[in-house]
Amino acid sequence: MTLGGPAILADDYAVSNVYRYFDVLEKHERCGSLTDVAELESMLDLERVSSDVNARLQVMTMHRAKGLEFEHVLLYGLGRLPGSGNRRVLSWFDVPGEHGAARKVISPVGPRNELSTDPVHRFIELSEAGKDRHEQARLLYVACTRARKSLHLIGHTTVTPDSSAFKPPAKRSLLHLLWPALEPQYSSAFVDHVPEDSLDDDVWMSPVLRRFKTNWTLPPVASLPGSPAGVDLSTVDEEVEFYWVGTEARIAGTIVHRWLYLFAANRATPNPELLSDYRPVTRRWLKEMGVGEVMIETITERVEGALRSTLTDAKGQWIASGDGHAEMALTGVYEGKIESIVLDRVRIDSDGVHWIIDYKTSSHEGGNLAGFLRAETDRYRPQLRKYAAIYTAYAGTEARCALYFPLLQTFVEVEV
Repeated sequence: MTLGGPAILADDYAVSNVYRYFDVLEKHERCGSLTDVAELESMLDLERVSSDVNARLQVMTMHRAKGLEFEHVLLYGLGRLPGSGNRRVLSWFDVPGEHGAARKVISPVGPRNELSTDPVHRFIELSEAGKDRHEQARLLYVACTRARKSLHLIGHTTVTPDSSAFKPPAKRSLLHLLWPALEPQYSSAFVDHVPEDSLDDDVWMSPVLRRFKTNWTLPPVASLPGSPAGVDLSTVDEEVEFYWVGTEARIAGTIVHRWLYLFAANRATPNPELLSDYRPVTRRWLKEMGVGEVMIETITERVEGALRSTLTDAKGQWIASGDGHAEMALTGVYEGKIESIVLDRVRIDSDGVHWIIDYKTSSHEGGNLAGFLRAETDRYRPQLRKYAAIYTAYAGTEARCALYFPLLQTFVEVEV
């Protein structure tokens, strides 16, 4: 938003694809970070993006398109090889008889390593391959004749090791069937796009660079409904301070969760004396999250305070290290619906009891601490009940649930 990204998107579908990317990212991130970037890339490869919100597009096989017509037809992957199928132990072939009655030729069943040398079996395989080839040509004809206005054919060929020429397509590909008609176009495209003086070098392509014609700034934010006209919200110190305090607490909670995960996963030492050594890592994480310098120091102090409270508390030390799991992702059926959850901590004590512990980095100032803890317990009991049901189905053992408040050094068991 700050760089003006939405301003360079000319279509609504482009904006929707941005939000779709953020949705995928949100499903994959853990504690504000990525556990596996390759997995995120795989998820994005499987995501279907929109090219036009008003487009009427149908994706189907060639066989299904028989008898239908479309304004435009696009056939892709013509240079790929179709599946060859598995070699059969027993094969047969129907041979038309003199009076229309078919006779069967059946290959003998012998040792599997002799199938490739058995002449009858080999004859049947070649005959079936020829029939499949004719069927592919028929389907390709059907697909090409479905178009009313335009037909787009997309296929690839390989090039020679020295990149001086291109090779014909594989004989079993659909592009090979069209090659007599399409070879001149491939020859012309190869010459036009690959300069003669760069055939021996790698061909690089620079991405398109887009720039604004004029300096771009964020548009002014409209006044809230009912607010007095002409009031500058930036001068209302009390409201702005309240907003940022909530933001600082949320961001600090994310960082605390991340450190507690590293402690439980034995990827960082849970020693309060080392918290100052961890400060540069916390600051780097905050910068990667887009936090400004003004807030970094405040959030860093809050994070270190929560971690110090945890590591100097006997119960906190017990939670931060020992047997169990951290940031455990599970999917299960709960109340008839498929639910995906992430457990902050599963701690298995010396008696073999499984504890599901949810971290709560909220603080409480003033009196009536018991009332605050009771309200938090009632608030998160339904969530912990779902966690316990899914984990019990996964682990095969009953689990007890609890909330842990690092800033309060308080461990509260929750009956679910």
